[in-house]
Amino acid sequence: MPIEAGTEDGWRVIEAAVRSARDRLGDGLLSAYAIGSLAHGGFSPAVSDVDLALLTDSRDVTRVVEMVAADVRATGHPLADRLSIFHVPWVRFRDPPPGARFPPIDRYDLVHFGILVAGGDLRGEYAAAPSPEEIREQAVAFALGRVTPERLAADLRELESGGVTVHDASKIVIWPVRLQHVCDTGEPIGNAAAVDHYLRLEDARHRSLVREALGWRRLSTIDDAGAALRRIADEIHDLHAEVYRRLADRLDMPRRGELAARGEELTACGGGRTSR
Repeated sequence: MPIEAGTEDGWRVIEAAVRSARDRLGDGLLSAYAIGSLAHGGFSPAVSDVDLALLTDSRDVTRVVEMVAADVRATGHPLADRLSIFHVPWVRFRDPPPGARFPPIDRYDLVHFGILVAGGDLRGEYAAAPSPEEIREQAVAFALGRVTPERLAADLRELESGGVTVHDASKIVIWPVRLQHVCDTGEPIGNAAAVDHYLRLEDARHRSLVREALGWRRLSTIDDAGAALRRIADEIHDLHAEVYRRLADRLDMPRRGELAARGEELTACGGGRTSR
C-alpha cells in the first residue's frame, strides 16, 4: 500500500502496535485496521491521533490493549502517546459489550474507510455501519459530558500556561465544528470536511477563527501564538454556544433542551462575542 508523504510516523506507530497485539493475542487477533485520519485522509503529525482498531475473538482484551499501548510507548517513538486503540470482538461489532471500546462514530469509520493491516477483512461478515441516529446520540452525549464552562476555562488555562501548541489550539477550535458536521450529516469524515461544512452555514459567526485553526493544523505551525491565544479566548465560548443553539433548534436532535441550556451557559461565560 502506498504511504502518503507526511504520514510515515503514524504508520510506524501502527506497525509497532500491530506487532505487539499479534505477540500478545496470537490467534485471538482476527483483524486489525488503521482508522481515523490515517485511513480517510488529513493526518497531521503535529496534531492527529494514531487510531488503530483491533477486532478479536470473544475474550476480554482490555488489559491486553493497555499492554500494547505500553509496548508502543516503550519504543520512544515521538507519536507513541498519540496511539488510540479501539477494540471489540468481531461477533459483537454491531452491539459492543461492556469493556469494549468502539463508539458508533468509529465503527462508521472502520466500515467505510478502515485499512486492513493484519488478519482477514471480515467486514462483509460482521460489520454494519451505525445509523445517523446512533451517531448523533453518541455525539450529543459526548458533547454534553465534555463541554462545560468549567472545562473550557480549564482548557484555556492549559493553553496559556503550557504554551499554545498546534495540537491543543486547533483541537479546541475545530472540535465544535466537527460536532456540527457529524450531527448535520451523520458522517464523521475528518476536519477539512467539517470546516468546509461550517464555512457554508449562513449564520456561521466565527469563520475567520475556524479557517485559521485549520491552517494551523495543515501547516503544523502558529505564526503568532499570543494572537492565537487571544482570539481563542475571545471567541471559543461563543463558537461552542453557536453550535449548541443551532443543534437545539433541530427537531430531530436528541436532548434538545439540554443543548439549548448549555448554549445559554456558554454564552453567559463568553460575553456573547461575535465574529466573522
